[in-house]
Amino acid sequence: MIHILLLLASSILWQENFTESTPPIAQLYDYHVDIEHRDGTVRLTANPQFEGFASAWLHVDAEITLREDDAIAMRVRGNDVTVRVRYFFRKGKCSSYYAGEKIVVAGAQWKDMVIPLEGAMFFPGTEFPAALTPGKSPVLYLFIENGESGNFDIEIGHIAIVRHDTQAEE
Repeated sequence: MIHILLLLASSILWQENFTESTPPIAQLYDYHVDIEHRDGTVRLTANPQFEGFASAWLHVDAEITLREDDAIAMRVRGNDVTVRVRYFFRKGKCSSYYAGEKIVVAGAQWKDMVIPLEGAMFFPGTEFPAALTPGKSPVLYLFIENGESGNFDIEIGHIAIVRHDTQAEE
């Protein structure tokens, strides 16, 4: 009788722990988002009155090749606020982007969320999101927004891109 054991190994392809003095997050266009660096976290706050939403973003310019079975891992907490995470990534050596989103409620306790890239759809846009980083071709754009209009207050502990590899052993 042959026994097969499946091993699931995860590797971190990229990670931001927010330990630098200037986090790599910026507000999107005219949305007003206060970005406060704390030791090992970043806090995003906004009180949008006219546009109804707040949006902050970052990009990953690392030399990595993403696959659709990779995932974005984040640690968030907030004041029972609905958070929408939108992402645009280049799959493999493709120059086009694929887009997806996940909505989660961030409560007072830290919540670890994993966003698989496998549900992303081809994004036909030629200017957005690439216009945010002229002359660059990031592998990933990540937008963190309030999922409902009104006050927005969340804290992010880390963001990572992870790859789960399954190996079979006899």
